[in-house]
Amino acid sequence: MMGTRARGRAAFLLFLAAALFAPAPQAAGAAKTDIIVLTNGDRVTGEIRSLTDGLLSYKTDDMGTLSVEWERIQRISSQWPFILEDSRGVRYSGALHETPNDGEVMVLTESGPVTLKLADIVGIARFGKRLAQRFQGYLDFGFSLQKAQKYTQFNLAANLSYLSKKWGVRADASSYFTSQEGVEDITKNLFSLNAMGLIKKRWAAAAFTQFEQNTELNLAGRLLLGAGIGRYFKRTNRQVIDGIAAIDVTRENYFDDTASETNMEGVLGVSFQAFRYVFPNMDISSSLHAYPSLTEKGRVRVNFQANIRYELFLRFYVSLGFHDSYDSKPGGETTTKNDYSLTFGISWSLT
Repeated sequence: MMGTRARGRAAFLLFLAAALFAPAPQAAGAAKTDIIVLTNGDRVTGEIRSLTDGLLSYKTDDMGTLSVEWERIQRISSQWPFILEDSRGVRYSGALHETPNDGEVMVLTESGPVTLKLADIVGIARFGKRLAQRFQGYLDFGFSLQKAQKYTQFNLAANLSYLSKKWGVRADASSYFTSQEGVEDITKNLFSLNAMGLIKKRWAAAAFTQFEQNTELNLAGRLLLGAGIGRYFKRTNRQVIDGIAAIDVTRENYFDDTASETNMEGVLGVSFQAFRYVFPNMDISSSLHAYPSLTEKGRVRVNFQANIRYELFLRFYVSLGFHDSYDSKPGGETTTKNDYSLTFGISWSLT
């Protein structure tokens, strides 16, 4: 039965998400000798973990791991090597030294020292022996059970990203499952892996793969492989806007007797993200991607996603997400062309 196969694939997505977030063996911690100086004059010794979305993750012995707004930092230094990325998409690697001027940092690169304005830096990742510190991610989970109606709903979203000198890699997984007596189970699973390598400044080469399953669209599995170019139109510590143009090849299998298909598609997409770190702390993101078929005349697929995360306390968030999928020529005669879902969950952030 389709319900059994759907549960099996949902279990697979759960296992995959768990694997993404399985704890790695911890190496011996480096001495906390990094220094940041805040705009109010406070000097804090600790360990720089990362800079993501306008927040510096900073580990201290006395206060634990802090999330400090980048705009509040006046000076920063460390003897350990880091990867820094500026708003133009250029990356630098090396130890961090203070300069005579506030609002600047000197990066000791292999080709010589480079002085950067702190306001221009949008990303920092530790580049050393402790590989686990180069990863950033989060895990969202939601569950609903109504005994009287014999109704169960489950949703999960996970993200893991990695930054190197030339490449950025991001993995995303999501799963949505509902079950109710007398109604066919609904399962929606999505896993994607994306890699972007810098070409120059804001331009990057992109490669990606994706697996999707959706019982509402009669889709037992869609495997996608593609490559293209991407560009950051705007990247600051408050907003990120980027786009992609690519070509992909897809292989689609269906739950009913519809024959499997292999297609080639164009890909046009744009993504937006905004952050706010004054009360209430929020992270808003959305993306829109269109996939016009190059081998099946008249077929166009469109995917839209929007999410908002609100921090309750520490690193715990509540989240609300919306996802819409459209296919002008879906597989199967009775398959709907459009499907959407609205999810609510509780989120925990790694940093």
